[in-house]
Amino acid sequence: MAFVSALLLIVVLVVRPQEIWPSLEVLRLLNVLVALAAIGVILDFSAGKLKEAKTPQLFWVAAFLCWGLAVTAYRLGISEGLRVVWTIPAFSAIFMLVVLYAVSTFERFRAVVVLLLLVSTFVAVVAVHQGMQDPVCIELVETDEGVLPPEDGVPDGRTCESGFMCGRDGKPNVDYACERLGMFHTSSIARRVRWRGQLADPNELSVFLGSMLPLLFAYWAYVKNKSFAIPSVAMTVVFLWAVIESKSRGGQFVIAVVFASYFVSRYRLKGLVLAALMALPVVLLGGREGSDADASSEERTQLLYDGVTIFLQHPIVGVGIGVFKEHMSPPMTAHNSYLLAAAETGVVGFYFWSGMLWSSIKIPLTVFLRPPAGLDAGLRPFAMAMLVSFVGVLIGIFFLSFCYKQLLFIYLGLAGAFYLIVRKDHPDFEVRLGSKDYMGVACVNGIILLGLFVYTRLKG
Repeated sequence: MAFVSALLLIVVLVVRPQEIWPSLEVLRLLNVLVALAAIGVILDFSAGKLKEAKTPQLFWVAAFLCWGLAVTAYRLGISEGLRVVWTIPAFSAIFMLVVLYAVSTFERFRAVVVLLLLVSTFVAVVAVHQGMQDPVCIELVETDEGVLPPEDGVPDGRTCESGFMCGRDGKPNVDYACERLGMFHTSSIARRVRWRGQLADPNELSVFLGSMLPLLFAYWAYVKNKSFAIPSVAMTVVFLWAVIESKSRGGQFVIAVVFASYFVSRYRLKGLVLAALMALPVVLLGGREGSDADASSEERTQLLYDGVTIFLQHPIVGVGIGVFKEHMSPPMTAHNSYLLAAAETGVVGFYFWSGMLWSSIKIPLTVFLRPPAGLDAGLRPFAMAMLVSFVGVLIGIFFLSFCYKQLLFIYLGLAGAFYLIVRKDHPDFEVRLGSKDYMGVACVNGIILLGLFVYTRLKG
């Protein structure tokens, strides 16, 4: 039950069927599946099917949640602090634990990888189709709660170049958007393709697709089947096409780093040439230029400046989880996961959050560099793939407010599951964090915060 529920949980989290068919909202699918998966994990422990429980990440997760609860309760009060922490980081941590313990064998791990590739291909295909549509005028619908997004508006059939042109020739006293409409009632934003839920931002979509590529390559290497070459190449093309259509500069960077990390680690200097060739279309055709891009850069720089200021004003306990927006006018998030964690939970919470990431990364890193004797040969390609995926994610979230998102915690859960899978056949294998790790996390955090301070002050 735990494994099936975990698979369905990933599908619901990424595909968002409850948003495609709003009638499903009443079922509260995410909550139900989390509960079912958690019950399944408890039953597996009770039946002795799961004997190993400890991973290097658990201390850091618990420490971050406890500290986050303390600082948020201090800022907002105990009852409100409990509610915020439960609905934001704690719920994501449950996602992580469900994946960690439900994916208890290599067969199940491979099944999760296949599922992630399938749902990411679905999302990429929808994004590519969306990007191929002509922009149309959409009448925006206003309710008591505000203006609904373009996908909930009324297209009037006119092609367009801007919302201003739609309004000039349209109905009086009606606001218009000029966007591309895709399958499943999706729409672009500023003509940039996107999906729904946690992938409703084009930048988040591009980072997610970029992080899936190493897993695709690893699975291809694992099956060693020439018949899988065509679908693998097709999926790669669709992923890259979707990233191009997202016009995400962060996505360009992630794709370039992912290709360089993966192919150089496998083929050395030849891999660098291959990586450059693979990333070239995204670098040349993706990203944004012009006044919109300049305005976006200026806005992000201002957010970083204000975020650093908030951190300097509350360096120890932060402003509380979910409170950053309340210190901004208009309410906006930091667009940098590292700064957001530091500003909301202070230097201590930032340390625990970073430790959570590093302890997860060190698992595939250790398996790849120092695999135990007799390790299943099929595990090592996935160790490298997970490591490269983490590199891409860590770079991508530098430009995103992603530090509490369930998708990030799914990655952490997979790393923990990978650790338990290796230890199942090699009980002597351990990933420990020592003084070098503790000092390294502190130093990297200091470099990040100092770098952001210098950059934003120089930018003014």
